[in-house]
Amino acid sequence: MTASIEIAGIRIRRAMVPVRRVLNTRVGRFTKGPFLLVDLEVKGGGAGRALAFTFIPVGLRVVPILLEDLVAGAKGRSITYADAPAVHDAGQKRLTHMGHEGVAQMALSIFDMALHDALARAAGVPLYKLLGGAPTPLPTYNSCGLGIMEPQEAAREARELVAEHGGFAHLKLRMGRDDAAGEVAAYKAVRSAVGQDVAISCDFNQGLPAAGALETCRAIDGLGLAWIEEPVAYDDYDTQARLATKLATPVQIGENWWSWRVGKAAIEAGACDYVMPDLLRIGGVTGWMRLARVAEARAVPFSSHLSPDYSAHVLAATPTRHWLEYMDWGQDLLADPLLPVGGFTVPRDTPGTGVEWNEAAIARCLVE
Repeated sequence: MTASIEIAGIRIRRAMVPVRRVLNTRVGRFTKGPFLLVDLEVKGGGAGRALAFTFIPVGLRVVPILLEDLVAGAKGRSITYADAPAVHDAGQKRLTHMGHEGVAQMALSIFDMALHDALARAAGVPLYKLLGGAPTPLPTYNSCGLGIMEPQEAAREARELVAEHGGFAHLKLRMGRDDAAGEVAAYKAVRSAVGQDVAISCDFNQGLPAAGALETCRAIDGLGLAWIEEPVAYDDYDTQARLATKLATPVQIGENWWSWRVGKAAIEAGACDYVMPDLLRIGGVTGWMRLARVAEARAVPFSSHLSPDYSAHVLAATPTRHWLEYMDWGQDLLADPLLPVGGFTVPRDTPGTGVEWNEAAIARCLVE
């Protein structure tokens, strides 16, 4: 697995993709998703691919500018897997004056993801194997719905979600109604619909004010939730640490961490029980694996956020792996998307991540 590549260029396409289920959360109502389709071109032919959700449409315009600059800085050198962390760090240094969060970090993360896909393809091995992992069946929860909605509607959608892809043993419920009684009612409706054997986690999407977070979380603390996710602002580690100390339900954070160093600081501050970084923000594969080593040293369960086709590979190489989040957003753009079966997902054994484009579907969604 010592194959080397030389970056020749990059192709970036922009798409707006309808979501199968409209999702209402505290951070917005999602009816379409903005995606970048990235081909990191390799000298001699071939490419490393990344399908990147930019969260808001303006990302389709601004992220490619920095992506192209990162590629320009990496052209002309021979790169092996052992070189990838140094390439990541050189890219971060190149963008230092743009900051180490936000657009700059997303561009670096996408570049790093595509680079690792290219390296694994060149080596002829799946990405998980390049990272030292194994094709382990990963427990997977369905996160494709259950937004903020009326209890009876949540119950109906929960019954549909739990039955998909051969059945799930875990669903995620969005909270953030400014009404603790409403949160309890939504949970009870979903619990009644799916029975006692299905785990239910909840996600506030940073929606609670710090002053009232403990009161609201205590109202749901005895319900048996798998975790309470992002109850307050993602970087309010003091409040998160108090909640983690006082609640019986585990506190899950991490999807909004910009770099593995931020995650390390949060873990060391006792701000969480579980972590779930996002490949598109944490620094791609390099950032993920660095944080995975931090979590391993402290025995912190480590889950994924979005990008299941990629996250399955890095999670399979994560010592304290916990849950894979299944989100089907953007999967129509893939020729053969990775799907869970019976509540488990196994990463593909084809070279790289196994991602190939569905050009017919892409043509229907492209935007300028």
